[in-house]
Amino acid sequence: MRQTLPRFFACFLLLLVSAAGPAAALAAPQIEKVTTAAGIEVWLVREPAIPILALQAAWRGGSASDPAGQEGLASLTAELLTEGAGDLAADAFQNALRDQAVSLAFGADRDYVTVDLKTLTANRARAFELLKLALTAPRFDAEPVARVKAQALVSWQRSRSNPNTLAGERFVQLAWGDHAYGRRSSPSADSLPQITAEAMAAYARGVLARDNLVIGAVGDIEPGELAALVDASFGQLPARAAVALPPMVVPQTAAAPVVIDYPNPQSQVLFGGPGIPRDDPDWYAASVLNQILGGGGMSSRLFEELREKRGLVYGIGVQLSPRKAGALFAGSFATANAQVGEALALVRGEFARIAKDGVGADELADAKAYMTGSFPLRLTSNSAIAGMLVAMRISDLPPDYIQAYPGLINAVTRDDVQRVARRLFGDGRLLVVVVGQPAGLGG
Repeated sequence: MRQTLPRFFACFLLLLVSAAGPAAALAAPQIEKVTTAAGIEVWLVREPAIPILALQAAWRGGSASDPAGQEGLASLTAELLTEGAGDLAADAFQNALRDQAVSLAFGADRDYVTVDLKTLTANRARAFELLKLALTAPRFDAEPVARVKAQALVSWQRSRSNPNTLAGERFVQLAWGDHAYGRRSSPSADSLPQITAEAMAAYARGVLARDNLVIGAVGDIEPGELAALVDASFGQLPARAAVALPPMVVPQTAAAPVVIDYPNPQSQVLFGGPGIPRDDPDWYAASVLNQILGGGGMSSRLFEELREKRGLVYGIGVQLSPRKAGALFAGSFATANAQVGEALALVRGEFARIAKDGVGADELADAKAYMTGSFPLRLTSNSAIAGMLVAMRISDLPPDYIQAYPGLINAVTRDDVQRVARRLFGDGRLLVVVVGQPAGLGG
């Protein structure tokens, strides 16, 4: 099938690239709020030009709800949901998906369990039947459970020699302490024996409910038909979730870098500190600041200073991580052991400089142009749009957010960016974790 853009997206992109100025109005998808007979709300974008239906859903829970000692429970449970359900064992369930060209995948991040369904419109009835089985009658049979756990053990064993993984694990432990965010999100040799089929079945029953559910759908379907399919698949879930959610937390910093000795010619460096929550009034200013420092492209300050001018790193980036229970900003780079101290000093210096002196008019304009110009690239398929709808809902954003986004970014001023830089970097404190044998870090 020839790949094509959804009709509304093509119009949206055309208007964007031809906009005469930063305040130009943009076309936006027509989002319909569909409420099913069971009271489930779905955000729908109808796209009759493409015979594909994409649905994404998210349940509040995720790996932050894993019990202590059962790290990886959410991720393994999600993986096993398509390994047999109802009267279909693992192979039969997978064959049923393939026979109908249905893509069905569950996942888990720190805060959410997710499902991504994609089907030809003609096969939607069977696709939603299989989704219903996975949600309401997962089997957790001995063979797939043993197979998936064995694969997880091999993955954990391999990760013990990966500097990126080692740095990330230590970073989250120090940043979040004894909070749930400080624990692993994937299973380990210690936690795997504690993750039984019974534990996974109980977790699925507790997290897959209707009151912690958000759904977005895009495709060739009428609202009434979608409502009936959603009720048939999701309507039999428990009314209320029974899952432990973590309390709010502020990530910690450290006075000196934490070094994990690792015999390697170069070091992996992670750095970061408290971030900006997604619902904070400074979010958009923080996003622009992030872009200027190192959020994307090859023109960021950190890339220019460390890569272009000095050749210390191959790449460097920073990002905002606004989790539901706590916000973080973090960045990373790798460099030769002998250059770690110099590179880290440049990162700290750039943070201090942007907090003290702010940003220039040109770099602010360039960052805004990049962010507004690249935004439509997040919406290049039905699945991507469905994912955006879910992201909007879990962030409590209004239906006109896609249309409003350029204006929100373009409203950010130089004073806004400097204020947020002072908020994030003003005290000069960071958490730094280095895996390698670095030089130049001081006593």
